[in-house]
Amino acid sequence: MIMNRLMTAVIVAPLAAGLVATQASAQDDGAEPIVQEQGADELRVDWIAGTNVRSSEGETIGSISDLIVDSESNEVTAAILSVGGFLGIGAKQIAVDFTELEINYDANEITLDITREEADEAPEYVFRDQTPPPTPPAGGTGTGTGTGTGTGTGTGTGTGMGQ
Repeated sequence: MIMNRLMTAVIVAPLAAGLVATQASAQDDGAEPIVQEQGADELRVDWIAGTNVRSSEGETIGSISDLIVDSESNEVTAAILSVGGFLGIGAKQIAVDFTELEINYDANEITLDITREEADEAPEYVFRDQTPPPTPPAGGTGTGTGTGTGTGTGTGTGTGMGQ
């Protein structure tokens, strides 16, 4: 859980506010790949993950356990809420549109315009398995030439005919 949260924070942190341009557009406008400072309007995933989400009436709906990022646009599309259960036991994961979250005070307060009952009745989110990268071809083939020198020692036995 801690490693998952750490990896999410490291990978998705610049995307949380939906303000980071895609790599292609960053290259097009001459932007540098290294960012030195967090902007005042940017949020860290670490601030968002684990934060309780409340309804407009102040009722706790659940807490944010993960974020979903569109791999083509690099935008956060959904927040995964852990709802129901007790101390995480028996809870289910639901997804809500990230743009529907009202995030205030550097993610110290997050509200959503649904009730706890609506969250409890929502279908559980279905995660897909992560696709592994393609495997390189085994044992490669090809031709080549080379030269070299070497020295060595050895022992051996043998039989033969002598004169």
